[in-house]
Amino acid sequence: KNMLVERFGLQTGKPNTLDSIGKRNGITRERVRQIVEDGLSQIRENIQAGKEQEKLQAIFQTLVNALKEGGHVKRQDLLVEVVDSKDDANHIVFILHLGDQFYRQKETEHVHPFWSSKKDIFDSAPAVLQDLLNHFENSKEPATLDDLVAAYGKAFGSGENAKTSARSLASLLEVSKYITQGYNGKWGLRKWPEIYPKGMRDKAYVVLRDTGKPLHFVDVAKLIDQLQSALVEQKQKEILPQTVHNELIKDSRFVLVGRGTYGLSEWGYKPGTVKEVLLQILQENGPIAKEDLIGKTLEQRQVKESTILLNLQDKKSFARDEDGRYYLIV
Repeated sequence: KNMLVERFGLQTGKPNTLDSIGKRNGITRERVRQIVEDGLSQIRENIQAGKEQEKLQAIFQTLVNALKEGGHVKRQDLLVEVVDSKDDANHIVFILHLGDQFYRQKETEHVHPFWSSKKDIFDSAPAVLQDLLNHFENSKEPATLDDLVAAYGKAFGSGENAKTSARSLASLLEVSKYITQGYNGKWGLRKWPEIYPKGMRDKAYVVLRDTGKPLHFVDVAKLIDQLQSALVEQKQKEILPQTVHNELIKDSRFVLVGRGTYGLSEWGYKPGTVKEVLLQILQENGPIAKEDLIGKTLEQRQVKESTILLNLQDKKSFARDEDGRYYLIV
């Protein structure tokens, strides 16, 4: 009894590890595990023969119904939240261990602990989770739940079972430690900044990518502040525009394309001054007409034409041929 109470944290609210219980009792962790399993078996037998069977069956049915709503599979902590308050979490987990109709996956490096009320779904879960992980690692793009259901929902059935399949897949996504739902509702790998941005630079990258156009660092700061409200797991921090500006300067993902205005390098923007941009354009294209040179430069920088013409007056770097085209002086 004492070991069961300690193992499940039924009095303190904090479960104890097999190792810590073993050390306190002078036995190995394996012996503790055996005693706990034997104790659970005895309780199950007593339930079947005792007056508590009817009461516990009602509790079991509540748990079955909660699992059904989740597609017959649910992460342990989320299942507890659905069934009752967090204050009774350890007692609910203890009761789950007593029901033969429940299948448990313990916590691993890849998944959070979860429960299932369907053997086929429980058995197929590891393969489906690996397929989902492979999908994101190969596609390198976030996806909506509908997209994932269309691709992988049939792993749990089709036709009349389509709704159950969608719920099962959504619940399994929550089980994974590597996959998570982003602030915008799409799913992807937790390590991706567009799914789970952590630092200031990742958050700046996300807001710029979502906006799809260059922004002044003050506007980037405002959007980061809005983004933080959607990242409920993270502590809210004060966002100062100058701090954002300083961080953008240090990251090669961002390119200063105008006065205080940044774009993403993945959009084709290249670092450098206006003169350096002119030099690169001429190196790549050879002699080019003034209008075309100005046009290509404006694709890279948000500056006035007069600024471009002023840089072209550098006689040590630029010259014009008889057709009026600019070329580099070697």
